[in-house]
Amino acid sequence: MSDIMIDARGIIKRFNIGKENELEILHGVDLKVRKGEFVSVVGQSGSGKSTLMNIIGILDKPTKGSYILDGIDIAKAKDNQLCAIRNQKIGFVFQTYNLIPRTSALKNVELPMLYAGVKARERKEKAMELLELVGMGERTDHKPDELSGGQKQRVAIARALVNDPAIILADEPTGALDSATGRAVMDLFHKLNEEKGITIVFITHSNELAEETGRILTLRDGMIIGERQGTNQNSYVKAASNF
Repeated sequence: MSDIMIDARGIIKRFNIGKENELEILHGVDLKVRKGEFVSVVGQSGSGKSTLMNIIGILDKPTKGSYILDGIDIAKAKDNQLCAIRNQKIGFVFQTYNLIPRTSALKNVELPMLYAGVKARERKEKAMELLELVGMGERTDHKPDELSGGQKQRVAIARALVNDPAIILADEPTGALDSATGRAVMDLFHKLNEEKGITIVFITHSNELAEETGRILTLRDGMIIGERQGTNQNSYVKAASNF
């Protein structure tokens, strides 16, 4: 069985195909990520980072190219299979948290399990466990407007973990946070990678945060123009040892 989690080759993404304002955002991106790696994709606004994440997260399809996720050829999967893959294999963390207003932290974390058909008691127990893991055990009944930015992001991370994903895709997860709070959230990602072995793809415009990951890919104008090692070689070495 392959130890490659993400194998994307020749990914091209165009919008408004066949129209005067046709726009190509990704120009043939190749990306491989091993199981257990902590990889960052760095680029400025408009470089194509979010478009690439949407394709990796099966929220969008490439115009051209192939994408195999954990051994599954995404191009050959049917829509209902794609929904199941997203729900079971991928945890998403966004800059804007995407929490449901007027709903407690506990219920926000439970939501993906509700869609997956998990029983109420099991949902609550798992959500409580994950909120404890991310340091939010005392905030379970708080609604999003009663939480700070960092606390909201911790709840969002707990929600991303509920279905035991093989991979977390984090799109600018510290972008709306002050440096101290962003530091705490980054520490949490390290914990999840090192202690639980979760593969993490971290999208960021911050070179400083990217340096903490095992491998850094630089995206510019829709192309990966460089790759280098970061300071966190634990994830890279562990992933490579299984290769």
